[in-house]
Parts: sequence; structure tokens; C-alpha cells
Amino acid sequence: MKNIVLATLLSAIAALGMSNSASAQVVGQSSIGPSVLFGNGQTAIGIDSKFGISENLSLRPFVYFANSGTDFGTALTYDLPLRNTDNNILITPFVGASIDVSTGGNSITTAGLVAGADLDLSDSLRLKASLIVPLSTDRGQTTGVTVGAGFRF
Repeated sequence: MKNIVLATLLSAIAALGMSNSASAQVVGQSSIGPSVLFGNGQTAIGIDSKFGISENLSLRPFVYFANSGTDFGTALTYDLPLRNTDNNILITPFVGASIDVSTGGNSITTAGLVAGADLDLSDSLRLKASLIVPLSTDRGQTTGVTVGAGFRF
């Protein structure tokens, strides 16, 4: 299992490394900012990000600092941008899969499903909310909810 997780994380890092120029990203579809995670009986503060790979595909790395240790990983999501009459993106619902590594007393790696929405408030500010459902709960992982804001670029 650790080899699969390591390969997945290395693939995600390699994908980010291949997009070394700004033209490789969809302009305005990427963001980074503070976020709060509610789950596993605790609240954690962290950093959540989104890197637009295409109009409908995003890589969403995250890191949260909980009392029990650090929680980090990434999600790959399919995004469905909904536009207003001026062709501006207002809200972007998304669904996808995530890999999550929790450190602390026992290191736990969990795969999960993720769904949520990005709400663009302006050309530079985005709000985000998501629901993360683990595929296995045998190690005590529970459903989590994240809310946050991001600075668009």
C-alpha cells in the first residue's frame, strides 16, 4: 500500500513539475489559500489549493495541521464551470478522488471521494467548500468537510 501511495504522490509532484510555465495552466482557474477541515472529531487549519490542468480537470493539493498530526494529500477532480450571461464563471461544482496521508501516532493513508464547489467572488478571490468521504473507515477515518478561500491566479 505504501508503494502505491508513494507512486501516486510522486506522479502528482511530477505533473506539477511538468507545468513549469504559466501557459501550462488555465489562467484564473488556479488558486491557493487558507482552509479549515472539520472531521475525525477535530478541527484543523491548513492550506488548500487548486491547479487547473484544463477547463474541466484540476489537481487540488492540501495540507492541514491537526492536533493529532499533519494531514496532506491531493485530489484529482472533474470540474463543471457554470457561467452567467456574460460568460464569466460563477460557480464550479466538482467531483473526484483523493489520496490523504495522516501523520502522527499512526501514519494512515486513505483514498476517498471528494465533491464540492468553488465560488468565484472576483477575478482574484474564490470561496471553496468540499465533502471528503473515505473509501475505507477501518482505520478510524471519517467523512470530512472543508471550507476556505483562495487567491486566484
